[in-house]
Amino acid sequence: MVQTIQKIIQNSATDAPKEDILSKLIGQFGVWQFIVFASVSLVKLSSGWVQLAILFLTPALTFKCVEFNSANNDTFIVKNSTCYKDCLSYEYDTGQFDNTIVSEWDLICERKWLASFTQMVLQLGILVGSIVFGFLADRFGRKITFLISVTSVIVVGFGVPFSPNYTIFTILRFLLGFATAGTMVISFVIIMESVGPKFRELAGCLFQVPFIIGHMTVPLFAYYYRSWNTYTLALAVPTLIYLGYFFLLTESPRWLISVGRVDEAATIITRAAKMNNLSTTKIKESLTLMSETIKNDSNEPKPNYLQLLHSSLRIKTICCCFIWLISGVTFFGLNQYISQTSPDPFISVAVAAAIQIPSILLSIWLVRYFGRKITTIAGSCLGGLCIIILGCVPNTFAFKLTFGSLGVSCSSIVATTIYIYTSELYPTVVRNMGMGASSTAMRIGSMVAPFISNMSAVSWLPTVVFGLAPIVAGALCFLLPETKGTRLLDSIDEVEK
Repeated sequence: MVQTIQKIIQNSATDAPKEDILSKLIGQFGVWQFIVFASVSLVKLSSGWVQLAILFLTPALTFKCVEFNSANNDTFIVKNSTCYKDCLSYEYDTGQFDNTIVSEWDLICERKWLASFTQMVLQLGILVGSIVFGFLADRFGRKITFLISVTSVIVVGFGVPFSPNYTIFTILRFLLGFATAGTMVISFVIIMESVGPKFRELAGCLFQVPFIIGHMTVPLFAYYYRSWNTYTLALAVPTLIYLGYFFLLTESPRWLISVGRVDEAATIITRAAKMNNLSTTKIKESLTLMSETIKNDSNEPKPNYLQLLHSSLRIKTICCCFIWLISGVTFFGLNQYISQTSPDPFISVAVAAAIQIPSILLSIWLVRYFGRKITTIAGSCLGGLCIIILGCVPNTFAFKLTFGSLGVSCSSIVATTIYIYTSELYPTVVRNMGMGASSTAMRIGSMVAPFISNMSAVSWLPTVVFGLAPIVAGALCFLLPETKGTRLLDSIDEVEK
């Protein structure tokens, strides 16, 4: 796989799209782009920690009633994990854990739904945050909005371990999801707007690796910190490194140019050109020309979400939202399924994450040589087929692990590809909002996924839903254009040309 990546880099000049002005000034990928990529992509670590932390906050526990209502004088054998109407107090066997939010706030019996509700609220926070931060980043800039979201992740993350009750805990989880959404949406756009067309596939795929590493390291934190408060505190401490963004991060030059702030863009581009050992002559003149071209080609008002339903973007927006929604359902639902294949939660979660790394690396080759559209269609249909087969084969660990892993791998390929695909479908002026709307759809899917996974009353239903939904997503993809080999558009008017 490493040789494949090296081959992609070496041969990129032969099949890459034509460079735009910005790529000619600072190059396709040099020292400056590497610094932007390496630093900004680190924020995805906390995205994995935030979204997967729930697996060790609400594990299945054995409980037993130890105090009944005094009016009940009957003597009988008290069964484990059984709810009694007149029980006043329960005792918990936390097993491998010292304390969880289930045992801390009695999230069992009639309160059991609250354990899943706190995760749904987190995803709701990400949903709302995707909308808000996507809009703010397009209106006020990538840098300031990103710094606000990162700071919020740090502050709220340190507040979660000290929650005095379930209500405060859940509210803080909502705010943590809200802030995390900003880091997820904006960081990807910053990277896509920094690297040249030749390396968008490579950067877009490798950008997802820190999320998987975050996913893989969640069990490590949980293994050494067995109480919910020390566990969440341990997950918050590493985010302090994000304070370095205040010193390293620069505004996206492409966004500055799109809003006419040429002088600021010229300063950044000049520094980037020097770092990449390129000429710094006529930079301002070139950027001025680029800005004027965008201004002349674009007659639309200040960006807003209604522009995503513009005649030239309507089909793209509808298709992208449905594809992302289905991706959220299958990706999070199947990962939950894989995490349940082992009685040891530390191993099962780590394995569920590890199997996604080869998929991401494979995505680099697929999107480079087959394009975004074909990769999304093939990954969706193949993944759906694997899950349908999973519901038909004998109910053994080997079959579940094999077809479940194949399903997750395909889902991971699709999830990686659509990040690149969607960012290339939208012009600069609404790109963050397009990503934000799509991410919102994925959040809705991720909120629905746990309920589908737990449809134990109808055993065949989860595999049918997880199997057919990706095939529908693949069919919708036929309505979208291929973006392989195209430059990033800057205005809505360019989409119509």
